[in-house]
Amino acid sequence: MVFVSILFPIANIFFFNILPKIPTLVFKPVCSDEEYEQIAESFHTALKGFGTDENRIIKEISSITNDQRQIVKEKYLLMYGKTLEEDLKSELKGDFEDMIIALLRPRFEYEAECLRDAIKGFGTRENVIIELLCTKESEEIEKLKQTYNELFERNLEEDLENEEGGSLGRLLRSIATGLRPSHSDVDLSLAQEEAQKLYDAGEGKSGTDESEFVRILASRSFSQLKATFDEYTNICGKDIEESVKSETHGSMESAFKAIVRNVRNRPAYFARQINKCIKGIGTKEKDLIRIIVSRCEIDMGDIKREYNEIFGESLFEELKKELRGDFEDIVLALVGTD
Repeated sequence: MVFVSILFPIANIFFFNILPKIPTLVFKPVCSDEEYEQIAESFHTALKGFGTDENRIIKEISSITNDQRQIVKEKYLLMYGKTLEEDLKSELKGDFEDMIIALLRPRFEYEAECLRDAIKGFGTRENVIIELLCTKESEEIEKLKQTYNELFERNLEEDLENEEGGSLGRLLRSIATGLRPSHSDVDLSLAQEEAQKLYDAGEGKSGTDESEFVRILASRSFSQLKATFDEYTNICGKDIEESVKSETHGSMESAFKAIVRNVRNRPAYFARQINKCIKGIGTKEKDLIRIIVSRCEIDMGDIKREYNEIFGESLFEELKKELRGDFEDIVLALVGTD
């Protein structure tokens, strides 16, 4: 019985780490300068003359990956003496323009820009910062932080300190510092110990010691946290997410839940985020663009599956109902049919 109780969480953790991700945009084997030049020429053809061929733009940009788009941009500049972004901005508008330009940016530059806009704008958009920081592995955090610092000649941790106070600020700064290990090793004794500490800091006392939650949730690998959350259920008799809901509120609750849900099932987290974008009063286009652009080459296929399981609806069909025009077409091209 002891052997089974130890083996089961290990098996869960192992499965969690090896499950392959399913993107909806995969590498197109463009392998010669001539082929990249042909794509650049196709973009130019779509933009020149009377009217713009949006369908051609959608076809070309959704057929190649982000890395390949960077090569096409270089070819376009050499061939026409202007950047592809300049020409697209002069011809496109609205959400369609925003999506196309986002797709042309290198991934971490785009996410750094989203992060900077969320920090510096009128009223900090904490939901954006939480999504961009609380969902990433340590290597991704390091790349995002380095890109942010280089792009804006600013220090991300200092900017977070200036804009975010309290427990949320400590959590976000701790994550940005890169304390979370990248390895998938799991210490079951530590998981049991820290599950007890989480219980003692929340359900097991009057009031909540958020600092203990911050320390553990910001500094442990996602694999280690999964083991800790499993042990927490054994100790408390409740799921960790239930305790987060009852013990915290507002942005702090959102941040803790983002970490818990990403540890458990990252595609399901993003499925819920997309649902928030398209349901309710009005569509949150900026948030939808950010999620689609950042996940289409990673796990959008998984997100579609989870969306169907959680909401009982096809994500493709839901987007088709909610969106219109060229923006609808590019989103559907990136998400892909079921």
